Amino acid sequence: MFDSARVRGLYVSQSDGWTYLNGGARAQVPEKVSSAVTRAFRTAPLQADPASGNGTRGDAYVDAARTAIADLVGGVPECVVLGPSRAALLNTLASSVPAKLRIGREVVLSRVDDPVSTAPWELAADLYGADLRWAEAELTSGSLPTWQFSELIGPSTSVVAVAAANEHIGTVTDVRAIADLLHAKSNGWLVVDAASYAPYRHIDMAEWGADVVALDLAPLGGPEVGALVFRDPAMLAELRLAEVRTGRHSTPDLLALAKRRVAALERGGLAPGLLGAVPATVDFLAGLDEDATGDRHERLRTSLPAAEAYMHTLARHLVDGLRDLGVVHVIGVTDEDDGYGQAGSHGAAGSFGGYGNGYNSVDRVPRVSFLVPGLPASSVVERLLDNAVVTEVVGLEDSALFDQMGVAEMGGAVCVGFAPHNARYDVDQLVRVIGGMV
Repeated sequence: MFDSARVRGLYVSQSDGWTYLNGGARAQVPEKVSSAVTRAFRTAPLQADPASGNGTRGDAYVDAARTAIADLVGGVPECVVLGPSRAALLNTLASSVPAKLRIGREVVLSRVDDPVSTAPWELAADLYGADLRWAEAELTSGSLPTWQFSELIGPSTSVVAVAAANEHIGTVTDVRAIADLLHAKSNGWLVVDAASYAPYRHIDMAEWGADVVALDLAPLGGPEVGALVFRDPAMLAELRLAEVRTGRHSTPDLLALAKRRVAALERGGLAPGLLGAVPATVDFLAGLDEDATGDRHERLRTSLPAAEAYMHTLARHLVDGLRDLGVVHVIGVTDEDDGYGQAGSHGAAGSFGGYGNGYNSVDRVPRVSFLVPGLPASSVVERLLDNAVVTEVVGLEDSALFDQMGVAEMGGAVCVGFAPHNARYDVDQLVRVIGGMV
């Protein structure tokens, strides 16, 4: 059972008088995680216990971070690549697979997704000669219709890159359906950006059918660390990296080669002090429901749905409150929609959430964006800050979807990203401030 009062008390920042509703952009850090960072920076340079072998304690922090991220997404530690951000890692990955992006190959991207997910593949396809094909958004809801991938994916498709959830309005992509289409027609890779999905829902790479999962730890309340997780060590052998030798390898040597490729992808080294907080971040998510049992991956399967169900009640309360003001437009919700309603069960993760009956049960995570006609989003966010409410401005350069929807032409949008520490009165405070502006 998710105990919102208990979880709120695990964040020291909740006593500073501010209302933080910017979980998508800059999530608050639980005390457990900040303490782990402090401890890791202090102890990382120290010599490791002789019983554990040579090296420093920082080496153990790196290994523990790989294991924690593997547990988070249902992968294996040997296939976890760490770095400063998922953006940096995706850029490196896209430039390391020229064979998949040569002339005659095709890359499928989505216009629902934001530039972090799409720009690396656009640049790499332009460099190596692959053709780009685009999946289009359903602009009323902001969702990504799956049916079009049956036409976009063919034998020449080498990469399909999609985000599991939209960063600003939370629409969820049916990753499994896309994976089935891709793997039935091609031996291409499905690269899934899970950064906006992971704070709310359990991930299992095998259930998704994903080949590579990318994410950032900061939206989870963790350190500024990114990760790529590959489905299979053999995939790492396909990367073209000058730092390592290539050649034929037996099965045992394949793991050694994968380890060298991981090191090559982690250019510039890692910061053990930051990585020391990664296990604490994943443990925190796994402990959101005190009744969750089993190993860490199993506890995530229980805790995250419980927390998301709670956050959906807040999102529904926000949408209803904004709509009651009359003039505020919640992006992706039409006048016929009946507020923020749950859409029932979706997928193997048991996830749920959608905006109302008129929204055809569109699956969402609890993120909401809105605009106030006649007022630029920057002015709205500034007024909210004057009242100690922290949200996020979304402009043209931040969202390809909003560009197509015409949101940028209306002065941008205000984005609310819910986190486990939020409470109903946080939403009431935001609605009161907006009500005073319209």
